[in-house]
Amino acid sequence: MESNRNNDTKYPPRCRILLDGGMGHELKNRGVSDGSFLAGVLANADTNGDGARVVESVHCDFLSAGCDVITTNSFVAVPPRMIECGLATDEASASASCVKLITAAVDRARSAITKYNLMCDNGENKGRPKKIAGSVPPLTECYFAEKVPQSNTLIPGYFAILSTLLESGVDILLAETLSTIREATAILKALHCISETEKRSQNPSLWISFTIHDDKPLLLRSGEQLLDACRSVIKEARLLNISIDAIGVNCSTPAAISDALIILRTELESSNINLMCYGNCFRTTTSEWIRLLNNDNRISCEDNSSLEVIKAGCDEYDKDGYMLPETYARYATAWAEAGAIIIGGCCGCSPVHMKAVATAFEMNATERE
Repeated sequence: MESNRNNDTKYPPRCRILLDGGMGHELKNRGVSDGSFLAGVLANADTNGDGARVVESVHCDFLSAGCDVITTNSFVAVPPRMIECGLATDEASASASCVKLITAAVDRARSAITKYNLMCDNGENKGRPKKIAGSVPPLTECYFAEKVPQSNTLIPGYFAILSTLLESGVDILLAETLSTIREATAILKALHCISETEKRSQNPSLWISFTIHDDKPLLLRSGEQLLDACRSVIKEARLLNISIDAIGVNCSTPAAISDALIILRTELESSNINLMCYGNCFRTTTSEWIRLLNNDNRISCEDNSSLEVIKAGCDEYDKDGYMLPETYARYATAWAEAGAIIIGGCCGCSPVHMKAVATAFEMNATERE
């Protein structure tokens, strides 16, 4: 299968990299999804309708906004979800469904990069090459750690996902929105199994990102310490002889991420592992959403408190509850100053948000010259 990768899949050390934002809500806003992750991932294979075209359009918009990396639209293309949603009846058919949807997602991303390059002068992309991050998501419902089985039970599902992404030729393996340490451990073990069986001479970059409590930013949503998670994946990776290029946090409020970066920076500063972060842009936080599911109506803007000096007040969101692009850009600038190398956006983060981030970075670079 044709690969998008250059011979060197890694960016230069400490070179700031802009990751894209959220795909799901963009697809909903553009009329090809009901907002669910399942509808979004099915759009990849909708080559006879508008689905595939709109997925590629969203990717292109993030590239045009200045993003260096786009993420495959395959967040829920996982075997358990295929069975749960009636797209498969057993593990074998679930894996087959995942292969089809993940491959289609990579195809959409690769096609978007091709189209973006053709839009540039003389059909060539200006600046450094654009790359594809293959999403390696939770195998169970996001955020609810009690539903995550033991690490060894997760390995077969991750083996199927990772194998497909590797075969499809992605540049980066992005393990994202992990709420437990055992998910990260299973991903590392599955990747080790693949390396042992296939004897690959070169693997893509591996980025690992955890989702943290919005109001307790030093804890994963499982209640485990973020610092313990960071140390655990580094230790496990060393034991398995796997190189990790980035560790970070995502799918949490920008204020929570700001606090989390402090502890991650201290832990990673003596290593060759980059610091990564990408936050949500919704006024309603994930923690608030979970409390609403539990019929807890004690919700207010002040519930999402943080020690970070930059605060996003209730007036820093638009009428639809999205964080203003300039506000998100302020956070991103602070993250870069705190040592983050890979910066992007998660749920609710649009190409407009990432354009504001790219512009802010360009302005800061010009001021320093």
